Amino acid sequence: MSGAFDKKADKISRREERTRKEIQEKKKVRRIAIIVVAVFAVLLVGALFINSKFVARSLTAITVGGVDFSAAEFDFFYSTSASEYLDYMAQQFGDMASSYGPSNDRPHSSQIRDHENGETWADFFIEYAIVQISDQVKRYNAALAAGYTVTDEVRETIESEVAEYRLYAEMYGYPSLEMFLQNMFGSSNLNETVLRNVLEFLHIASSYSEQIHDSFTYGASDLAAYYFENRDTFDSFEYRYFIVRAEDVERYDFDTEEEYEEANEAALAEARAEAERIVSGINSEDDYIAAAREYDEDEYWLADSTLRVYPGSWLGNTYQDWMREDGRQYGDVIALDASIGSYVVFFVARDPNEYRMAEMRQILVMREEVSSEFYEEGEDDPEYLEAFEFADSEARERAEEALRLFIEGGATEDMLIELMEEHSEDATEGGFYDLITKNANNNKMVPEIENWLFAPERQVVDYELIRTEDYGYHLVYFSGFGDRYCDYLAETEMRSNDYAAWEESLDTVDMVKRWAFIFTQN
Repeated sequence: MSGAFDKKADKISRREERTRKEIQEKKKVRRIAIIVVAVFAVLLVGALFINSKFVARSLTAITVGGVDFSAAEFDFFYSTSASEYLDYMAQQFGDMASSYGPSNDRPHSSQIRDHENGETWADFFIEYAIVQISDQVKRYNAALAAGYTVTDEVRETIESEVAEYRLYAEMYGYPSLEMFLQNMFGSSNLNETVLRNVLEFLHIASSYSEQIHDSFTYGASDLAAYYFENRDTFDSFEYRYFIVRAEDVERYDFDTEEEYEEANEAALAEARAEAERIVSGINSEDDYIAAAREYDEDEYWLADSTLRVYPGSWLGNTYQDWMREDGRQYGDVIALDASIGSYVVFFVARDPNEYRMAEMRQILVMREEVSSEFYEEGEDDPEYLEAFEFADSEARERAEEALRLFIEGGATEDMLIELMEEHSEDATEGGFYDLITKNANNNKMVPEIENWLFAPERQVVDYELIRTEDYGYHLVYFSGFGDRYCDYLAETEMRSNDYAAWEESLDTVDMVKRWAFIFTQN
């Protein structure tokens, strides 16, 4: 019996062992399943975290001079740096600018800029942006070290700029500011918070820099001494010149380089002899004008065709030393060699710029544009002349009405300002212009107004209705005299030099890219 019992017990024992192993195997499978699910969940959450904009907007992508920037913030600088570069190229090369930049239909990172080293346009703009950021960080760190804090004025400026972005978003039909920013800067990382962070950083740097720039002071003796030291570049020079051109000599007309050089020298010598002959016959400015007209009637038929008024820094290398010589006086004339012939130069005057700059306000009434291109005989076409006269008379009537109301209102500056909203087409705030100089070197004034402003009898509160060929009619009010132009020139350059020295003294900054830089969009 015990044998049977032992067999039965052994059988039960084996069944229990199998059951125990099955239970353990099921527990193991369950544990593995739980671990797999947990790992999957972690990976899923991580993927969502990584692919979300949280990383791009919150984690540091690059550190410059101890200042952290997120990928989203770097995208802002990348975009503005690229735009700045492309705008500059457009100014330099016009319609050809597209040949000097990347295409807009592909990522910059897929377009090679330098085939020798494999640099992409993204590489180039990233480095460009880092340079821009570094310059701002140096100023920003200097501001913080000096205890500079954001002023109410700066905060108001930031709010105004954000409001301007929001207005543009509405104007262009974007459902939100965020979508507008993302489209404008080409990055889905941008939002209002990122924009505000960047604007505050930039305004702290720029506002403190402006404080430094404006903090330098100079006495009258300092200005006078600096101007005198640099008078050759500051003084205004009035002169006449034209060039007697040497006959063109082509290299392919000669068998040897020596023959070509000899022929070229002979052509230059002939031009030099002709220029010296012209000089020998000039005894007055009228003689000079006549000689230039005789040499090339098509180019120099107008009396002022040869006249120039430039600051000394603009003078050509060929004649600048002669023009600047002490003792140079009106009527001096000379022939000077150039690479393509010989200049005939007539000295008129040298001005030390001791006059005071002018300030003015204006109501501008523009005549309707009439283009001669649409008329068979151009500007000589009777129909064009009739249309132009009609447009001019219409503008004159409106200008005379503004003048009548101005006089009836007391002919004061306040009255002029009051009439501007309804009668003026001048885009300048308040129609106000200052720092106005002679000879239109600052490109602010047309000659008709400049001549009136600098007439010897001009006084504050004078006014005049002036017609100009370029625009129409200007009701001009003389607001006052500014600083002497010579003092302005000296102070501007001294301040620029001192500010540049301050910038040069700022601590250099290092740059470190963090892992989150991979989330920048370029």
